[in-house]
Amino acid sequence: MNALTRRLVGGLLCLCMAIGLTLATAQPAPAQSGSLRIAAVVNDEIISLFDLEVRLSLTLLGASLPNTRENRQRLAGQVLRAMIDEKLQMQEAKRIGITVSDQEIAEAIRRIEMQNQMPQGGLDRMLAGQSIPRQTLEEQLRAALAWRRVVARRFSSGAEISDEEINEQLAQIEARRGQPEVLVKEILLPVDTPEREAEVRSFAERLVSQYREGAPFEGLAQQFSQSASARVGGDIGWIGADALDEPLAQAIADLPAGQITEPIRTVLGFYILKVEDRRIREQAPPSDAMVSLRQIALPVPLDAPPERLQEVAGRMREAVAQTAGCETLADVAKTLGAPAPIDLGRVRQGDLSPAIGNAVATVEVGKASAPVPLPGGVSVFVVCDRESVMSDLPSRPEIRQRLENEKLEVLARRLMRDLKRAAFIDIRI
Repeated sequence: MNALTRRLVGGLLCLCMAIGLTLATAQPAPAQSGSLRIAAVVNDEIISLFDLEVRLSLTLLGASLPNTRENRQRLAGQVLRAMIDEKLQMQEAKRIGITVSDQEIAEAIRRIEMQNQMPQGGLDRMLAGQSIPRQTLEEQLRAALAWRRVVARRFSSGAEISDEEINEQLAQIEARRGQPEVLVKEILLPVDTPEREAEVRSFAERLVSQYREGAPFEGLAQQFSQSASARVGGDIGWIGADALDEPLAQAIADLPAGQITEPIRTVLGFYILKVEDRRIREQAPPSDAMVSLRQIALPVPLDAPPERLQEVAGRMREAVAQTAGCETLADVAKTLGAPAPIDLGRVRQGDLSPAIGNAVATVEVGKASAPVPLPGGVSVFVVCDRESVMSDLPSRPEIRQRLENEKLEVLARRLMRDLKRAAFIDIRI
């Protein structure tokens, strides 16, 4: 298993259930009697009405929604389509030889228990108390794990992120210094075909109503969103206004923290956004900036008159004026008759002596400082690289994983669309 696959599978283990704090309001699933009729046929496999009923109970449990007849009726269509997708995903996994072991399922369930501070076996007891077969949860987890592996196997090479892409992201984040940012969560409900437009819009409106009636946004996102952010409750982090498409940016422009938008139609489907907080991204103090320096020094006797220091400084100023970056410093040193340049490495600007720190504070990368008189001579310092430090700056691994997930999400959506087009799907309710 390659590193990308391990990250995807590891991240999935917190996936599809955030057990809410309102579980006491849930009611048992309906009895099996009369529920074995066929709800849908997916190629050569069936989904029974009983399968749908217990899955509805599990979904309501995970989303912290009351298990009422009205909620079951409202969610039945969307939950059935999710189950159809899972059938297609498992069929594709089987076709290419991907399996998920019982041990992996057990580990995923234990991880859910730990994340929700439940004792071992606590999830089984909770499911039994709601008349939800453990198999229902196992099937959902197995499909999710298998699908992640399908996507990773098919597209891992196409989703690798280069250092240049990470640098570009860091540069964009740095460019937002002093600019407003918004902490946003999302729910994405794709529209696969024009015929489903009204259905998906209606379902999105019901989710908005559920949130305003007290359902947690995170639970709704984990259960119903089709975005990669679903497994973390829809959280897409702090973003600038320019990071969103125009209709999304407009929808949250004046939205107070804690509020959500109405459903927003985009080329992908319907988005529901929640504004968690707002801030101005701050830059850390300039003294925290990291600089890479090289030094050219010309010795001057300690008892030399000031005119001698000025003469040496003038020579150095003329010589380094033609400097074309750190690569040419050796030639500059030879021209001056100075020792070879000294590589000072990468240092925090605040750790430099005041004389050197002040000299390089505003020097552009590839340029030299003004001559600096130091004990025993005169030196110039060339800035080979400078990295400003941003508060809350994400790490390179965090950026890499986020970009990989974004690429894989697009590719997975295309693959799912192709599987649906090629499948025989007969919905009978």
